[in-house]
Amino acid sequence: MKTIFLCLILSVIISAQSISDERLRAIANFLVSNSPEITKYILSQEFETANRFGITYKDVKNKFFIANEFPKIDTNLKFDFKTELVEDDYCLLTISIPSENILKEYYLKDSSIVSKPFFYSRNWRTKESDHFKFYISDETLFNNYSINQLESFVSRMFSLMKFSDEQINQIKQKKICYFLCKDQNEIQRVTGFVTRGMYILAQDYIVTTYNTHYHEIEHFLINFKLKELPLYTHPFLQEGLAVAFGGRGGLAANTVLETGVFIVKSDFADYPELLSRKYFLNTDASISYPVSGLYTDFLIKQIGIEKFVDLYKQYSTSNDLNKIETIDKNNLPAQEKWNLYLDSLLNKNPVKTAENSDIKNFEPVIKKEEFEIYKNDEEYLFRIKDTLLIRSSNKFSDYKSKLFAEHLPERAYQSEKYLIIANPNEISVYNLYSNNLIGKYIASFSIPPKPVNKQNNFYEFFIKKDLFDEDFIVKDF
Repeated sequence: MKTIFLCLILSVIISAQSISDERLRAIANFLVSNSPEITKYILSQEFETANRFGITYKDVKNKFFIANEFPKIDTNLKFDFKTELVEDDYCLLTISIPSENILKEYYLKDSSIVSKPFFYSRNWRTKESDHFKFYISDETLFNNYSINQLESFVSRMFSLMKFSDEQINQIKQKKICYFLCKDQNEIQRVTGFVTRGMYILAQDYIVTTYNTHYHEIEHFLINFKLKELPLYTHPFLQEGLAVAFGGRGGLAANTVLETGVFIVKSDFADYPELLSRKYFLNTDASISYPVSGLYTDFLIKQIGIEKFVDLYKQYSTSNDLNKIETIDKNNLPAQEKWNLYLDSLLNKNPVKTAENSDIKNFEPVIKKEEFEIYKNDEEYLFRIKDTLLIRSSNKFSDYKSKLFAEHLPERAYQSEKYLIIANPNEISVYNLYSNNLIGKYIASFSIPPKPVNKQNNFYEFFIKKDLFDEDFIVKDF
């Protein structure tokens, strides 16, 4: 390819790297012009990692710079660049185009480009499991339980998405890179975005503040299954798939889908209007995500994963977004099937208020002054004042739960696994090891609305046993 050299204004702060002016000029020029030649200046170690899965995007010249590339500009425009020493092996390259109010930053290691996650995680602890390589900012915020949950999730998805043995082995060999940031400020530095978690297409990294960010992993898995795909997909299908099986950050899939049932059955919103791309993007995610996730769950159960993937590809595009503006309802199951599916989900919430509960039908687990728990083959009956903590035989002495600190800031965390909070309007069930909301009952979201039952100063409610990983025994309390 013929290289177009733009007019440069050079401002270099001398660093210990002693990068030659010629090399800096070449890097800056190739970045601004988005030339494929820039790949020669990416650190080979990370370039290999970024391409480990062979995922490519149609009409994208440089995958490594997706979301951090320069827009097409007049080749006669002048730009400035400078370098600033960060530490011995690293410097920060800043390129600006004053006339267009454009400024971009790139980190260099040993005079070669690296990504922000590579730079910021340089001193983080690393750990590997069967299918993941973890980069952990604060080890006290992570645990082996979360690793096992992530492994369990991808194993289920391998089966559901019909991955071949070859595909599974490639992920096992190359690893999903999972960067766990300690807080909002850190992830903004690492990604350059105000976010709680994201799948970075450029390097196929998951960068998140959540211990088990299934949603973003699902985005990676569908792209890996497709291998070569357009850059843009209709968000109803893209986000719907990630929500249907991955929930949202900090929210288990069942809790998000339960919200979707209420939104649709209460006539607050439904899927047809969200088939418009513009309408979806202009709708608050608290509505669009639960509804699209619920519909995607229904759709895959109706047509199967392979036909869903075909539909996913049909409504993907490289550059002409008009091609995917509206999903044709004729490509979707009949409305009657959707209505029947919705009806089948009523009263399926694993958390529900207890009405006219007969304790005689339950076996006692534990009875104390502050709470009582009973069980049968399918569910627990809880009677609590307001807050209940449940321990597990599998404890992590050095682990600190963010959710515990958020909800009980005055108390010391003692490796409790579950937190249940009840009030007249809500019941919330948290897994403190994964920091996820795994169950939720909201009185105003029930159909018809029912407040949380209270008898003799105890809130009474049922929770399906399979919402928990293990049966409770007396020593857990």
